[in-house]
Amino acid sequence: MHKSAKKNSSNFSSIQEPITNAPPEVRQIIEQVLQLEKDKLYLKTPRNINEDILNIIKKVVQ
Repeated sequence: MHKSAKKNSSNFSSIQEPITNAPPEVRQIIEQVLQLEKDKLYLKTPRNINEDILNIIKKVVQ
């Protein structure tokens, strides 16, 4: 493996580490928020994303 590719892989692992080691509830929130953001990417002016994120958190926490 090329030295810079190995370094990038290591950097990616360190970035992902807090997510992969998070409790299941936190990972669930992260995954749902990421999906929400992906779903709203096509919108010129995404609306109500903060409310949607709050609803995701409330749903998972209950």
